[in-house]
Amino acid sequence: MVAQGWEAAGHVWGGVATLPLVAAVVDAVEVPVIAAGGIGDGRGLAAALVLGASGAWLGTRFLLAEETPIHEEYRVRLLDADERATMWLADLFDRGWERAPHRALANSTVAAWQAAGRPSFPERPGEHEVIADRGDGREIVRYSSALPLRGDQGEIEALSLWAGQSVGLVDRVAPAAEIVQRLVDECQAALRRVQALT
Repeated sequence: MVAQGWEAAGHVWGGVATLPLVAAVVDAVEVPVIAAGGIGDGRGLAAALVLGASGAWLGTRFLLAEETPIHEEYRVRLLDADERATMWLADLFDRGWERAPHRALANSTVAAWQAAGRPSFPERPGEHEVIADRGDGREIVRYSSALPLRGDQGEIEALSLWAGQSVGLVDRVAPAAEIVQRLVDECQAALRRVQALT
């Protein structure tokens, strides 16, 4: 079972932060629990394990794995962001995934929507406007839930730039294997610090 806190990137259904949610879910169920939301390094993984989770699900951190085929402009925006750069949005980037709350980086689409008074569909500014394409002719409209991939062309910054609040912990692009090893090393170091306190 996944216990996803509201700090998570992408589609977020709950409204409870990861730490209290994981503790409550671990106490309530008798199946392995995977913690998700706001976990971006080994310290967060250690915290999840101490709370009783069997593991953690890291999304934002792996957006910056070398193997992840996201657009370079998106990658740069992630590297420049801190935990305050994300926004929880009830239903903004909803084309293709309606009525699903989500968390993404603030961008020009968000700013235009806020300036217009946060109108609902179909009154949002630029509704149905094609702002990018996949490079193979498939169009991406404003408010689409499609994240920017390598090869996309157009207004990349205006697309749904999914990012969790752990984005501030992400400081560089690295191979996935190196990210995993760093997570393990950081987690082990954090758990040793906890053991030293007992």
